[in-house]
Parts: sequence; structure tokens; C-alpha cells
Amino acid sequence: MAVAVAAPAANAGVTIYGKVHVSVDFTESGDDSVWAVKSRASRIGFKGTEDLGNGLSLVWKAETSYDFADGGAFGGGRNAYIGLTGDWGTFLYGRHDTPYKMAYYATGIDMMSDTTIDMNTLSGSGDIYFNQVRASNAIAYVSPNMNGLTFAGAIVPGEGSAAGDGLNDLYSVSAMYSNEGLKLAVAYENLEGDSGTFGSDNDWWDEKILIGGSYTMNDMTIALAYQDGEFAGTSTEALGLAFGYKFGNNKLVANYRYLEAEGYDVVDSWGIGLNHSLSKRSSAYVAYASHSLDSDIFVDNIDVDQFSVGMIHNF
Repeated sequence: MAVAVAAPAANAGVTIYGKVHVSVDFTESGDDSVWAVKSRASRIGFKGTEDLGNGLSLVWKAETSYDFADGGAFGGGRNAYIGLTGDWGTFLYGRHDTPYKMAYYATGIDMMSDTTIDMNTLSGSGDIYFNQVRASNAIAYVSPNMNGLTFAGAIVPGEGSAAGDGLNDLYSVSAMYSNEGLKLAVAYENLEGDSGTFGSDNDWWDEKILIGGSYTMNDMTIALAYQDGEFAGTSTEALGLAFGYKFGNNKLVANYRYLEAEGYDVVDSWGIGLNHSLSKRSSAYVAYASHSLDSDIFVDNIDVDQFSVGMIHNF
């Protein structure tokens, strides 16, 4: 994430890009079961740069969701910003992944993101384990890569909401490191008083801290992440473990997720998936996730199992 922001293309043209990710899912929830076709974070975007001279460039991006299952076009919620970049780093403002979210992905914990075994969701139905968001009205800075180390920070004005009316009512900071197969990240985010800046699903999060990392040796990757946060006045802890193994054009992924609130087991789940690369830009996968829910703090007391077959194409 940080590299994509801090090192844009050097030309001034407009690049059209996107991702098509659609799956066929069978879900059992309690006594109910259902088949569905789901578009999973599919998107289309436009981005560009302008060389201003003396090592300085203007950068911008406009990205929107696109539902390839129902045909719904141009939904909101994705990154859109303008900024400047140079040897000193990147400054931008608009809507962007918070530094906390950048750190989450920098850990390497989410090896099959947006699928049913995504590390931070319950069968793709919203943040349950690791809460990571984009921020509207954000003012952000991402440092250059310094021998594998990158820093990021963002402030968000409350704009007269319950969060306040100052310049830095909400904020997020992170540090990320990557070198020789080792990835490490730590982040802190304060959302106290937010009433929609980060999206309606995150109104109840006050603050949270993340620490995690991964190590890749040959074709094997092991990752670990931990989050301590406060949700609606309730202390929560989330733990994630993930294992990945590449062989040929395939990657096998297995993971485990656990969440507790004030000492009570809330969600306990595991997943396994196999991704097959069809080309450099296209892949197909099968995945299975099983969730055991022991509290109605977030959802009803039910178990959820989901089998998913999907295809992904990047353009």
C-alpha cells in the first residue's frame, strides 16, 4: 500500500485499472442455508501523475466499487485523493486507507483477502476480527522507504461532528518494515467520537492498536497479528494466525482467527483455501470457512459455515 502511494508512475497520463472478483457461495447459518453469487470488493479506478519538475510530482486517484454480480455501477467508499510526492515522501488529502489499515496489510496476515477466509471478516459480511478502514477528509503523509522502513500518519478533522471541530480530532499512525522475507508492522488509531467519517460500520470503535508480522522462507509464509481495541466501551482482543505455501501455480492458505470481549469468547474460526494462478492477472480459487459464535455482542448465537468458489482478474 505505501509503495503504491509513494511511487506512482512518472508519466502524466491517466491510467484505468481495476479488479473483478466474483464468487459462488454456499452458506449455512444455524438452520438456514443459501446459495449466492457475490461480487467481492470488485472495483474500477482512474489515477495519474504530473511531473512538476525538480523531483516533485502531483498524484491523484479516483476509485469506486463495481458490483459484477448484480451489475450495480459506481458505488462509493473507495480511495479518492490528490497530493504531492517527491524524495521526501507523499502528502495527500481526500479519502484514503488509514495508516492503521496500511499496517494491517503490511503484516502479510491476509493471504486471501476479500474471500470467505479474509482475516478480518465473518464470511465477507463486515469487520469482526481486525477493524481496518478508509478515512474520508483525511490529511495523510507517507514517508519514503528507508532501508525497508516506512512511516505513515494521518489526521482527520471532525468537521463539527461529535468528534470535534479541530484539524486533528481523529488520527492514525503506523510504522512498517519489509526486508529479506521479513515483514513487521505496528499501528495505533484513535476514532473516539467518530460518527460516520470512517463509515457507519465503524462508529462504535474508539481506539485500537495493532502489531504483527510475517516471515517467508522459500515457498512457505507464516504470519501473526494481534489487535487490542475498544468497541462501544467494551475491551476486545483479536488474534490471527496464517500459513501459506506455494507450489507451482498454486498457493495453499490456512488461517485461524479468534476474538474475545472482556474475557468472553465471542468468535472462533478457521479457514482453508487453494488459489490457482491462471495467468499473471487472473486466478481461480476454492475456500472454506467455519465460524463459531458464542456471544450476541456482534451477531446472534449461531455457527456459520461457507464454501466458496471464485475467480479474480486484475486489469
